[in-house]
Amino acid sequence: MIYRDLTLTPEQIIEAYGERWSIESMFNQLKLSWGLKEAWQQTRQTLHRWVHLTLVGYGLIQLLGYLDDQTVRQLCCHSPWRKDNPTTAGQIRKGLLLIFHHVPVRQWWNRKCRKFEPPNWRGSEQDAAISV
Repeated sequence: MIYRDLTLTPEQIIEAYGERWSIESMFNQLKLSWGLKEAWQQTRQTLHRWVHLTLVGYGLIQLLGYLDDQTVRQLCCHSPWRKDNPTTAGQIRKGLLLIFHHVPVRQWWNRKCRKFEPPNWRGSEQDAAISV
């Protein structure tokens, strides 16, 4: 460990390093579980947008872990072998993945015009004409 403040004791340096650990685990989760490791964007602006959206999603899952609500607890009931089904951010994320695993978000990216084009969920007349 390299530390600039030479007035600190070794114990204080170790405590300061220990406070860093929560940030390190956040970056580990973002890279491995949230797809930040495979950021396939081509422009800086798109990468910034991707990071912001990913961090908002990460933050919302973390906040849901603190919410004492029946709906949140139901998201954690996907592993019947877990004793008492603990309400953690990881369990909430797994529950949401089970609900939304069929949503083809990557298919909404139009490579030709380089735009994100999700379907019209309201069912416009044009969509109805195409499906007929």
